[in-house]
Amino acid sequence: MENAVLLKAIIDNAIDGLITVDEYGIIESVNPAACKLFNYSEGEIVGNLISILMSEEGEVQHYDILVKSENTDHVGNSGIGRELTGLKKDGSHFPFYLAVTEVKYADRILYAGFIHDLSREKEIEIQLENCAASVEDQVRKRTLSLHATVVNLEQVKTELNISLQQLLETVFTIKQTQRELKILWQKIRS
Repeated sequence: MENAVLLKAIIDNAIDGLITVDEYGIIESVNPAACKLFNYSEGEIVGNLISILMSEEGEVQHYDILVKSENTDHVGNSGIGRELTGLKKDGSHFPFYLAVTEVKYADRILYAGFIHDLSREKEIEIQLENCAASVEDQVRKRTLSLHATVVNLEQVKTELNISLQQLLETVFTIKQTQRELKILWQKIRS
């Protein structure tokens, strides 16, 4: 008896939701965390089809999980799970991870679904994606700016080369003129 009380205390105080359904998808039990996730009381959930807690997409995926579990010969099929979209009592949706385990109990097959709310993780994922997009945009803008600077520097280099060439030609002309003037001056003096 003490073990049953301890197990109930653990389940009732679990952070993640726990829902058990029969082979027809009818909810047999829920823990308080699952009630809180979906904003239902235990009495509103138990006895209903699991579909009241799932979006249409999630409902199809959940039944797919049940079918896969039924088609295997393994009792305690753990590790079968995926991300789904939950449907709260108020009609709002939230992402969660559902891991399903098959349980044989008193000549019956039950499925225990462990539900982990992914809302915070998805918010962080969106923030990271937005941050990455912002950084990519800044890098793209900086790259374009650097490219424009390089183009401008190339243009300045070309203009400086032309100016330098003209300066060298002018210096050459001045030196040649100096030589000619020197020769002329020497002729005049002699």
